[in-house]
Amino acid sequence: MELGDLRLNLSALTPKNDEVKNEKVSETAKRKQKAKTAEPIEESWRRIFASKLSETDRQRLNEVKAAMEAGKLARNPSDCVNKAGNPKAFSKAEAMRLWKTLQESQREETLRQMVENTPENYELITTEDRFQALIEALSDEKIIAVDTETTGVDVYTDVIVGLSLTLPSADWHVYIPVDHVDCEQLSRKYVLEGLAPVFNDESIGKVLHNAIFDIAMFRRHGFDLKGVVWDTMTAMHLLNENESDRGLGGAGSFKLKDLAPKYLKTPSDTFDVLFGKNAQFKEVPLDIALGYAAKDTELTWKLYEFQRHHMEKMPTILEYYQTVEVPLLYVIVDLEANGYILDLDFAKEYGEKLHKRAEELRKELISELTPFHEGDGPLNLNSTQQMRPALSKAIGKELPNMDAKKTLKPLKGEHEVIAKLLEYKKITKLSGTYIETLPLKQNPTTKRWHSRFNPMGTVTGRFSSGKDEEAKTEQGFNVQNQPKDARKMFVAPPGKVIIGADFKAQEIRCVAHLSGERVLIDAFLNNRDPYATLAAKFHQRLYEEVYKLPNGDDTPERKQMKVGMLAAIYGTSKWTLAEQLDTTPDEAQKFLDDMFATMPDLARWIKETQEFAAKHGFVWMDKQQRKRRLPDAKLKAKWGDRDTWRKVNRAKRQGPNARVQGSSSIQTKVTMIKAAEMCKQKGNGWRLWGTVHDELLFEAPIDFTRKDIEDVRSVMIDSYTWGEVPNGTDIEVMTRWGEGVTVDKWFKNKEAV
Repeated sequence: MELGDLRLNLSALTPKNDEVKNEKVSETAKRKQKAKTAEPIEESWRRIFASKLSETDRQRLNEVKAAMEAGKLARNPSDCVNKAGNPKAFSKAEAMRLWKTLQESQREETLRQMVENTPENYELITTEDRFQALIEALSDEKIIAVDTETTGVDVYTDVIVGLSLTLPSADWHVYIPVDHVDCEQLSRKYVLEGLAPVFNDESIGKVLHNAIFDIAMFRRHGFDLKGVVWDTMTAMHLLNENESDRGLGGAGSFKLKDLAPKYLKTPSDTFDVLFGKNAQFKEVPLDIALGYAAKDTELTWKLYEFQRHHMEKMPTILEYYQTVEVPLLYVIVDLEANGYILDLDFAKEYGEKLHKRAEELRKELISELTPFHEGDGPLNLNSTQQMRPALSKAIGKELPNMDAKKTLKPLKGEHEVIAKLLEYKKITKLSGTYIETLPLKQNPTTKRWHSRFNPMGTVTGRFSSGKDEEAKTEQGFNVQNQPKDARKMFVAPPGKVIIGADFKAQEIRCVAHLSGERVLIDAFLNNRDPYATLAAKFHQRLYEEVYKLPNGDDTPERKQMKVGMLAAIYGTSKWTLAEQLDTTPDEAQKFLDDMFATMPDLARWIKETQEFAAKHGFVWMDKQQRKRRLPDAKLKAKWGDRDTWRKVNRAKRQGPNARVQGSSSIQTKVTMIKAAEMCKQKGNGWRLWGTVHDELLFEAPIDFTRKDIEDVRSVMIDSYTWGEVPNGTDIEVMTRWGEGVTVDKWFKNKEAV
């Protein structure tokens, strides 16, 4: 190309470049002009609501928008302009700041109205004259509602700052401050001593919400609360164990503040909403404290009336509640108060062992996954964004997410790298617990470690263990979920031992009883292993051939039968069973069908239970003492509606398992009550030490006798029986949990010393 032609071409391009330049200048001018012009608030709201929001944020934003439109809330002038003085668009961050302002103004208005609308039958008791009048009135009551206000939820360290009582006959609701700030009030000692005759009188029934806490608080001050006849929190679990599940129409939790609006149609704000998360009730002005505390016991009483009315329509449930769940409350208070002694040196050593293993896994995972990592820096095992693509490439399968339970666990059997990752995540968390966290969980008052035991920890009524859900400290810990290797850090007190007694094959014995399956019943009557018995019949082999291998391990046939049996009871799908048996879903289903053919009564019972659930939306526990509500089982799925179809099938499969777990939990609870009675009769340091799955643990004097062991055995076997199916128990003795020996070996070792 000639030079002149090149100049011509460049000349031809120049106007276009100028046009582009002018366009940019124009756009910049427009942006500057727009910056000086306020964005309409309607447009701001459209932009904010179009962004990704949580349900909580969306609700709060709607509250702000409504308040602004009603003229009750306005933007802060300082938020309306930027540093340059130009109008600033309304943002989500500003809206959330306004929500806090709105909440504070609403809180003040709510408290003002609470005082203004305090019912005439609410009274603040601050003088000896009025307190004595209260004591006199209490003597005329057959049943009352009780509640405590405290400095926190640590029942060994926190203190009572006030008590509220509802006297139903007198229609009188009172609050007695005993440790509020700067006010006229009676002393805690005077009030508790004055109320002691009433609180110790078992002929005067007491109704509470979360009675375990209040009983423990009274004991913390050297007093007691006898005659508890109803706990509205535990009772609600029997009336609707799905209360925490809003998707099933639940209130959201079993807290009084959630239950009252749903069942009593009474608005009830939580403590945090009214006073703030870090507020102390002792600092709340007494006129406000009266309205809040007296309302609590009035609501508790009304909820009791509502619950009793409905439970009386189910006499078997009512009888069970009054004879098992209520007495169990006192057993749990004693169990929790006993606490544990831990060997922190062992805990640290165990934690360091876990940490070393975690480091080994980390290096292996980095080595295996780095070739599949495309980022600039080193691979971060804790980064979901980095791990998902790297792991997907490593296993040759696209992972939708990194959810451990739903996505990774089902694949760990196929891919060793996933199994390693799951182990790494688990022990990384655990190692810090034992090295750093555990020492901090020692209670400063008792110098022991305490755990909360929730008798309604699951929807089937089984126990859970941990901390109080409202606790702001991290002192509570889960005793039941301690790894077996970690149990050795729990030691018996000096001069004591831990005696462990389990329910041998508890759930399978329950299945035999509920189903009437003769193969299982005969196995237990003949003191034979149920799984080996089933395997022998299934494979047409001798019992001895399928029970144990020469080295004492289980045979493949017994293992297979145990997996299949539990799958049948727990409602495991054929796909999950196929994973467990390392076979195809069709083969897994065939195995189940063939297994059921050898146990017709069990097959019939499972089918009838599922059909009952589909018809009624619930299943019964043993002796109709409890229900497990499965409303999804009644859903009608339209053609092609796979989601509903899955819900129906899942609920139906849960039916047999719910009956077994729920009935077994009843057996455990009845036995715990009998065990606690036995400990009290023995005295001399006998205590219930813990409940872990199908095992009860006792703290006993080191000089216990064989007669004591027989008493423990009798409690385990005779407290709650399964008809003609005999109970079984294995008992071991230990000074350190997890290092138990048989009773015979214990006494043999003792005699040898």
